[in-house]
Amino acid sequence: MTHLVQGSPIPTIDEPTLIAYFAALNDERYEDVAGLFAEEGVLYPPFEEPVIGRRAIAHYLHLEAVGMRAEPRTGELLTTEGTERRYRLVGNAQLPLFRVNVAWQFGLNPGNQITFVKVDLLATLEELLNYQPLRQQR
Repeated sequence: MTHLVQGSPIPTIDEPTLIAYFAALNDERYEDVAGLFAEEGVLYPPFEEPVIGRRAIAHYLHLEAVGMRAEPRTGELLTTEGTERRYRLVGNAQLPLFRVNVAWQFGLNPGNQITFVKVDLLATLEELLNYQPLRQQR
C-alpha cells in the first residue's frame, strides 16, 4: 500500500527535484525542467534517441510535450550507486488524444541535479500498434 508523503503530490516520494520536475513539465515550463538536469544530463524518451544537455532537452520538450500531463502515482528509491540516487516512478501520461501508463527512472547526483530520466511506456507493442486516435474512432 502506498502512502502520501506529507507535502508531496507524489505518493511515497518527497524528493524536491522530482516534485519540481513534474510540476514544471505539467505547467509547460520546459526551460525550468531542463534547468533541473545536470549540464550533460540525458533524457531517454520512448522510441527515440537520447536527448543530451539542458538546451537540447528544453528544445525537445517544446516540440514533443505540449499538451501532455504526467501523473506519477507511486515511486520508490531504487538504489544509491556511488554518489547517484536512482528512483522509479509509475503513473500515466495524458496526451491530447489518449492516456498511456508510464514508468520514469531518474538519476540524481549529490547536487540534486537530474543526471538522466528514462521514460518507458507500459504498453505492449500490440497495444501501441492498435491505438486509434480518438478523432478517428466512430
